[in-house]
Amino acid sequence: MNNNDHKKNIEVEYDKSRRTFLKYFLAGSAVMALEATGLTRLSSMVSPVQAATAINPYTASQAIGKGFPQSVASGDPTPTGAMLWTRVDPTLETGLTNKEFSSEVIYWLENKGGNDATLEDGINQGKFIMFEISRKSDFSELEMRGFSPIWKDHDSVVRVDLDGALSSQQTYYYRFITKSGLVSKTGRFKTLPAVGADVASASIGYVSCQDYTNGYFNALGYMADEEMDFFLHLGDYIYESVGDAAYQGNIDGRQIKLLSGQAKAFTIEDYRTLYKTYRSDKHLQKLHENHAMVGIWDDHEFANDTYYPAVAPDDNPDSDPNRRLVANQVWFEYIPARVPYNPEGTFEDSVKIYRSVQVGNLASIIMTDERLYRSAHPCGQGTLDRYLTSGCEDINLSSRTMLGKTQKEWFLNELKNAKGTWKIWGNEVQVTQLKALGRYLNLDAWDGYAYERRQIAQTVLDNGIQNFLALTGDFHTFEAGYMQNEYVRGGEKYGVELMVGSVTSSNLRETLRNSLNNIPDLSSPIPMDAADDLVNRLKSRFSVLSTITAELLFKELQNIVKLENPWIELFDSTTHGYALLQLSKTKAKWTAYKVDNIERPEATKKLLWQCEVPNGEVKIDVLEGSIF
Repeated sequence: MNNNDHKKNIEVEYDKSRRTFLKYFLAGSAVMALEATGLTRLSSMVSPVQAATAINPYTASQAIGKGFPQSVASGDPTPTGAMLWTRVDPTLETGLTNKEFSSEVIYWLENKGGNDATLEDGINQGKFIMFEISRKSDFSELEMRGFSPIWKDHDSVVRVDLDGALSSQQTYYYRFITKSGLVSKTGRFKTLPAVGADVASASIGYVSCQDYTNGYFNALGYMADEEMDFFLHLGDYIYESVGDAAYQGNIDGRQIKLLSGQAKAFTIEDYRTLYKTYRSDKHLQKLHENHAMVGIWDDHEFANDTYYPAVAPDDNPDSDPNRRLVANQVWFEYIPARVPYNPEGTFEDSVKIYRSVQVGNLASIIMTDERLYRSAHPCGQGTLDRYLTSGCEDINLSSRTMLGKTQKEWFLNELKNAKGTWKIWGNEVQVTQLKALGRYLNLDAWDGYAYERRQIAQTVLDNGIQNFLALTGDFHTFEAGYMQNEYVRGGEKYGVELMVGSVTSSNLRETLRNSLNNIPDLSSPIPMDAADDLVNRLKSRFSVLSTITAELLFKELQNIVKLENPWIELFDSTTHGYALLQLSKTKAKWTAYKVDNIERPEATKKLLWQCEVPNGEVKIDVLEGSIF
């Protein structure tokens, strides 16, 4: 063999090792199982070799939670498992580098009877973490126990995929233990019903828009106590902008300082700092500990109002693929999502987050990505081109897309073939038209992509798809309305949109207040330039003798919204909270909850609205709460 052939063989082996490493990291698979009653069920989850029973289990010996600053989380439940996640304090545990995992350990995983010394050494050296799964909260009886790497090169996170290993419609408890005896808090999740199973009821929570610097996550603490099968997070899990430190002093303990010293995240360490800080919140931790999450992103996981190709219009008119790649990677590292990810891909194909969840025969849930592939805003990228604008002809161009060609075809096909009684769209931005003072309030939403919106409407109508619900976030407003093929009086209705307000991000009333008082607001639903314009237009409707307050202006705006948008039944942008969707064969019951403050670490929960959508009808029956 000449030198060139030898070099090629080395390169081939290295490439194979690297690809194998990526397969195991990206899949989140455990690499070892011990002493488990369900050991035979683990054969598809771990390597094809037999479990090495010679390795001793780790023993918990330290205070619960020590060494796990972000606690634990689970996500993307299936009938036979879920994704598990944690992060270990890197000052307490070394972890395993990508390079270490690309040689003998991979050989051990891939070859039955191979040399397992490296793997055993790694476990005995504490570079792995042990996880335990049980149906009992005290772990007195184990379903399984396994090891998975602590990924040093990925901020010391741990990802374990249990899909294929558990039983359906069961509650499971899990925890992580390190070689040194660190033990995490206990998490729990529910597996889904078996595919096609007859399911009488299900309960799904959902939230969006949680700006850490703008308030306490009190709503999430209450949501954690709900009886739910799982919850959806519709995006803006973090905010890339923390603003000037001078404007972060109003709320104790909610300041964030990025390592770069900048007011917005641009580097991998900046984005990681945001996730680590957000996940240190006790209410968010409690929510993740109690329930599995199905999460998608909106814009702030990267940058405000982003569009293809990786443009952040408030920061740079040009594409920034490197920043987008960094944001994608960190989202993947911190969100327990079972999604394809390729770190060697471009910004548009490194990760694919759109996917479906099936709850027996009761519900088909379709989660979409409305940021990575969307066209630019139709009327220009200036603030007043996007918000409170009279619009332009390009809104209706057939070449414009929100979902991108591939995802749109997938989405329409999922809709047409959905088997569940309820067809639920996990949707980031508002579908129904929203105008105020004769202007589009928000062309960053589906109002700016009207042609594709009509394609979706026509697909639902042409195929006789019933019980279509869009669960929406983004606009920091609680709202219930009818999706129509045309937004005119008498337009044909084809579904119901149920929008959840924000966890903490500023609502419209707070935005108007901040505009009146010249206070910067980084998490308002419309940029402050547009808010200032809106305030001036609203003020002009009152006499010069009127005492102008945010409450007065918002009430006027609310009346205008109702008058100009008759398809909207419920509209409230004065509070913060979460929503719960309870499904049965006969109806979908939607309950919106609000908290009375976000400025203090404790709050009182109150009912905002409760309404029902009957099976087979496009109808909103308000049970409790004022319509407007």
